[in-house]
Amino acid sequence: MNALMKLRPAALAAVLAALLFPSCQTPPATPVVPVTGEAVAAAPIPQGSLNDVARFLAGMPGPPGSPLAAARQTTHWNSHSRRMDELWRYFASYRQPAIGSFCRSELGWLRDVDTVWYPFSGPDILFADAFFPRANSFLLTGLEGCEMLPDLGTLSPEEIAAGLDGIETSITTVLSCSFFITKDMKTDLQRTRFRGTLPIILVFMARLGYSIDGVQPAAIDAASVLTVGNATGNCPGYIVRARAGGRTKTVYYFSANLADYALRSDPRYLLFVSRFGGLVTYLKSASYLMHTSEFTMVRDAILRQSGGVLQDDSGIPITAFGAGAWEMRYYGRYSGVLDLFAEHYQPNLAEIYRSGGARDIDFGIGYKHRKGESCLILARRR
Repeated sequence: MNALMKLRPAALAAVLAALLFPSCQTPPATPVVPVTGEAVAAAPIPQGSLNDVARFLAGMPGPPGSPLAAARQTTHWNSHSRRMDELWRYFASYRQPAIGSFCRSELGWLRDVDTVWYPFSGPDILFADAFFPRANSFLLTGLEGCEMLPDLGTLSPEEIAAGLDGIETSITTVLSCSFFITKDMKTDLQRTRFRGTLPIILVFMARLGYSIDGVQPAAIDAASVLTVGNATGNCPGYIVRARAGGRTKTVYYFSANLADYALRSDPRYLLFVSRFGGLVTYLKSASYLMHTSEFTMVRDAILRQSGGVLQDDSGIPITAFGAGAWEMRYYGRYSGVLDLFAEHYQPNLAEIYRSGGARDIDFGIGYKHRKGESCLILARRR
């Protein structure tokens, strides 16, 4: 989210919460969807070159004969590579194994879900994949941009260096603290030639072990049909196709405003998501937007369409799940909310945790990202 959301005071306060996390600045050392326009897809990329670029941005070695071999010999790229290794080591040794253990023991049939919907995600494919590594499709949404990558051959060494620095800055907090600082991300993703969310998603997928097969600009037209080859109109985005270990992954990212006032006048995004049928929804660091009266349409769509919802307390208020329709499980600790979010404190949720109705988790997640402070809620439709 960002200022373009035109949020009212309560929602604006939620977005400003990112300013309260100085500790995150430096970490320790496939469903069938109607598609048109395939004939006008982006120009084909030479085999392996896009994957090589993703690995280059991620600070990873390239294949033999890579055209980026010389660029990988620069002092700046080697410094970038070491820093990326440090950032990734923290995530891979701390959160990723603990999240994997939680999923194996607690998610049950949701582990095999085909599609994961992640509203208010920005470019956070990282945690969506960590919790649902078996999913084939991910639907990510944010207000952040969806520009395509520039041709690295057209950039100066200074532009490449600045772009690599911007990537480091953008991903530092999500790797160490589990969330993006929205205010900073808006600036970071636009101040270099590597603009928008795509470079971040490619970096995460490369580091997660995926080989990138292709990226195509896309949009959702007025009939809620996916069109490939041109990211224009009210709901532009892109599609990333990748594979690892014999499994294929499709990541859809769309720049869309999910506030009620926007969806009432143009519901194409929710109609598009409805074409995927049953899915599981993941929500994290969602700024308590769906606790307000201004994001009821996306909240209702999640409750209507999802077979399961995995979230922290900033997602959907637990009273919205209703009595009897959902099996509710609670994990971690509900340690309250930040003062800025005081109006979104949930006394009924606090009582559940006080009464011993929660199971321990061995990791931190969300705004209260430290182990022992985090709240995780799993709702499965009965």
